[in-house]
Amino acid sequence: MLMTVSINAQEWTSIDVDRQITHPQPMTGLVLWPDLAADLHSTYGGSISLEFSYCLPCMVVKGCNQDGSIIYDWTWFDNKLADVASRGHQLVARFRYEYPSGDDIKGAVKGATAVPQYIKDRSDYHETYASNPGGDGPTYYADWSNEELKRFTKQFYTDFAKRYANDKRLAFLEVGFGHWSEYHIYGTNINFGVNFPTKAYQKEFFQHLSSVMTSIPWLISIDAADDEYTPFVDDNDLMGLTFGLFDDSFMHQKHEIGSGDGYNEECWNAIGEKKRWKTGVCGGEVSYYKSSDQKNFLNPAGMYGHTWEEQSAKYHITFMIANDAPGGTYGTAARFKEATMESGYRIKLTKCEVNGTSTRLTVTNEGIAPLYRDAYFAIGETRCETSLKGLLPGEEKVMEIAANLSNTADLKIVSDFILDTQEIQFQGTTEAPAPTPTPTPEPVDDATICYFSGTHPSTNQVVFVSGNSSTSKGSVTYGDKTYSTCIKMENTTSLNITPTYSGDVTLIFGGSTSPANQTIQINDAVVTTDANGRYTFTATAGQTYNLKKGTNQIFLFLILLPEEPTAVEQVSAPAASPKSSQRYNLSGQPVDANYKGAVIVDGKLQIVQ
Repeated sequence: MLMTVSINAQEWTSIDVDRQITHPQPMTGLVLWPDLAADLHSTYGGSISLEFSYCLPCMVVKGCNQDGSIIYDWTWFDNKLADVASRGHQLVARFRYEYPSGDDIKGAVKGATAVPQYIKDRSDYHETYASNPGGDGPTYYADWSNEELKRFTKQFYTDFAKRYANDKRLAFLEVGFGHWSEYHIYGTNINFGVNFPTKAYQKEFFQHLSSVMTSIPWLISIDAADDEYTPFVDDNDLMGLTFGLFDDSFMHQKHEIGSGDGYNEECWNAIGEKKRWKTGVCGGEVSYYKSSDQKNFLNPAGMYGHTWEEQSAKYHITFMIANDAPGGTYGTAARFKEATMESGYRIKLTKCEVNGTSTRLTVTNEGIAPLYRDAYFAIGETRCETSLKGLLPGEEKVMEIAANLSNTADLKIVSDFILDTQEIQFQGTTEAPAPTPTPTPEPVDDATICYFSGTHPSTNQVVFVSGNSSTSKGSVTYGDKTYSTCIKMENTTSLNITPTYSGDVTLIFGGSTSPANQTIQINDAVVTTDANGRYTFTATAGQTYNLKKGTNQIFLFLILLPEEPTAVEQVSAPAASPKSSQRYNLSGQPVDANYKGAVIVDGKLQIVQ
């Protein structure tokens, strides 16, 4: 009998677990600064899980004892952590020394370093200064000839790692040297051992950091790939360390090798080796190269020829600062949530089996990056011994929990590195419902929409096309409809628009090539589309507006035409105008006296019935 029970206990039975991922996962997604996150919490609080802040060593360091131990008061940093956690979010922190034009140190001059005061008070410490490096304003530089600064910097991170290793309020730590700790001092001549640490010290520091920062995932700037500043890419010891990467100009116009100089992509390739993401978290900040970049990168049609979904997947992005996006057309809370849920990890349970004493799970990661901190499937207080940390996208693992799952609602994922108010969700064995796409925000106006079937406009009484169309250049969503046929604005393309009524005409470009800030010609005058790839002009009823290609080829998907009527003369028969007057249809072609519809006679628009 005992043998029979033992055999039966090993018979695994599959059960369905109905679970869905409905909100942004901890430690992933788009990021706001704390002040904006607080202001927008009622609308954006559920669309993000992270907030970012620069942090200042001088605000937590109060001095140094004779034995070399540092005197701390961590209240300032703890208050920052508590503030962020009060909104159910975790902090991405970056300690810095230099910040051009920085004014966040109370009582200090503009651009002051965040070096602790006890070091600044030393007679052997001498900072240097640049009045306007790179056009960013006054900047003071830490004195890297000073031995105490070098000793303190290593000791600071030792003490920090010890204090915050298991603090649930802290997600990631960004580390570096130079302006904003981004590993450059552009606009100022580099002077190793004076305004920038020597390459020998950099190696010493990062090897030390790797030995003490074993719990908190840490990242350095992709600019550390630049051998002018750093020893990284030529040093096997440094390249062998486990660290992540952050990119502070993500998705800018020339980010990619195929779009310009491709400096950013080259840096990712050099220091990331296209595999660092497997062990080190990847993040950063959307570009500020243009003020419109952060406001437009969430455009579903893309920016500079690339979409957020495409680029985040390519670089296996876990988080990305996008503080200015809520001020743009596309940065709605719904779009934030959607974009956040496209980043980082996404745990899926593909099979669940029980045998009366244990539960066996087959698990995969449907996201674009792994989890970088430990998390475990659990039933009640019993955890699986295998961590989900490091589970790569597409990878599958089988893991067991030494407890029988009798109620599927009891299965959960637990982690010591997320807030008590946070939850790591997973997709169950049942199929998830198809996601509802977030509609592209559109202006509210009265308009007749002209779209294309081949080169034939849906409102051909006011639009005439001479040129080529395409259905392979992407699409544009307007309202609740998606349009995938466009007119290719080529050298030979000519498109006439003759609106029936006076009012604003809006041209909507889009597709696989970013139409933002591109030129077109209207009646031979060169005009420029806005950051959303649109151009609006005021038109007079009956007047023809000829549209031609500008500098680059872009794709026209929609034309919004005014709907409000003006005083148009309606006549019941063609005899209303002298037959000797030449008549033209709204494409500018001559027609005979028997033509019915909208015609132009002697420069006036008539509707002939």
